Amino acid sequence: MESKAAQTEGGEPVRLKLMTFNIRNVKGDAGTINSWDNRKDIAVKAIDGFAPDLIGMQEAYEVQIQYFLSHLAGRYASIGESRMGNTDNEYCNIMYRSDRFDVLESGQFWLSETPDAAGSRSTLDADYPRICTWARFRTTSDERAEFYYFNTHYALKQAAQEQASRLILERVSRIVCSPEVPVFIGGDLNTEETGNAYSILSQSEFRDTWVEAGKSFVNDGTFGRFEGKTTGGHIDWIFHKNAGKIHSVEINYYNENGRYPSDHYPVQLDVEIPLTGEGTA
Repeated sequence: MESKAAQTEGGEPVRLKLMTFNIRNVKGDAGTINSWDNRKDIAVKAIDGFAPDLIGMQEAYEVQIQYFLSHLAGRYASIGESRMGNTDNEYCNIMYRSDRFDVLESGQFWLSETPDAAGSRSTLDADYPRICTWARFRTTSDERAEFYYFNTHYALKQAAQEQASRLILERVSRIVCSPEVPVFIGGDLNTEETGNAYSILSQSEFRDTWVEAGKSFVNDGTFGRFEGKTTGGHIDWIFHKNAGKIHSVEINYYNENGRYPSDHYPVQLDVEIPLTGEGTA
């Protein structure tokens, strides 16, 4: 499971724990057992149980982000703005361990025909603005350890999903500073491994970490609908380019007496990255 860049002369690879998690927006399920107030502490425990270095979230509102920042065990910070280009509405924010990483650059674009126009919507599925938030990180322990993370949430219609995959690949080619640096694309793609949007990514330079780890596509659903189902679609993914050894990739089924933190399960990845930066060790 090692890429050709898994080992770099002059140092050992750095290990990362990454998570993608659609946490279900604060307005969904209001007044029910699955309301945000009834599950926010379960969500915190689900995350803390893995203790990720980075979390690519989908659907979080500002109030939810702030709750995680103040209640998670680690020292986290958050990158990104809402899909309206402000603090109002859903984010695709990236939460990261601020004591372990420096942010070298970051940005956001919209999955539309006008990617740099805040709040823009694809003509192929105009129900909501869809976004991708990205950042370039460097570890504080070794300045040679750098990586990019692109976090996204696709639309529901196939044509818009295909447009999103192509746009993200185009933006990666434009943004990423080196052909050797590790890059991750994670998020809720709203499509399974049989979908065209998935194939566009998996047939590029990127590889699906679930496949690379030899995992099965049977009973691997990530959309549990708060019901503990595993037969729903596997629609939450983490792809990589230039990463090293995959130690594990798992679906996190944490619950408390059948009560789940979200209608999606988090997907979590334990992986190595090579030292591709030029900083001082």
